[in-house]
Amino acid sequence: MMRRILRVRLLLALIVAALAGYALYASLSWPFRAALFPRVIGIPLLLLALTEMSLTALGREDERQEHAVDFELSTGVEPAVAARRTLAMFGWIVGFLFAILSLGFPLAVPLFVFLYLKFAGEKWRLALALALFSWLFIEGLFNRLLHVPMPPGWLLSIWN
Repeated sequence: MMRRILRVRLLLALIVAALAGYALYASLSWPFRAALFPRVIGIPLLLLALTEMSLTALGREDERQEHAVDFELSTGVEPAVAARRTLAMFGWIVGFLFAILSLGFPLAVPLFVFLYLKFAGEKWRLALALALFSWLFIEGLFNRLLHVPMPPGWLLSIWN
């Protein structure tokens, strides 16, 4: 059984290394700005995958005596409460995605932060301050510093 797991881990590391290597190779002919992201992600990913491959191939993983911790749902929460919380989080995620599509990312993020904090019971001052901070962060980082073009949302594109 352990041998099979090691073979699967070796195969997975080989696939990840091949994908990272291909991304790095494909980005060689790209302009610097376009190739920056694949290189920043691809180089560490390739190094980590090659390290995993070598550790698995050399059998270093057999020396570990600890067992992985199995995923276990908490037992201290009633199933009905857990289901309600899960649906609430799913609703927030879907609402956030809808806000991004309809209003655009720069407006959806502070609106989401504000609404989430208010529904969580935070004070107006804190919710407004964090929403303003999130807008300044998005505007400063993506628009002013990185010059990332962000399309307007569907509703805002009607008026343009």
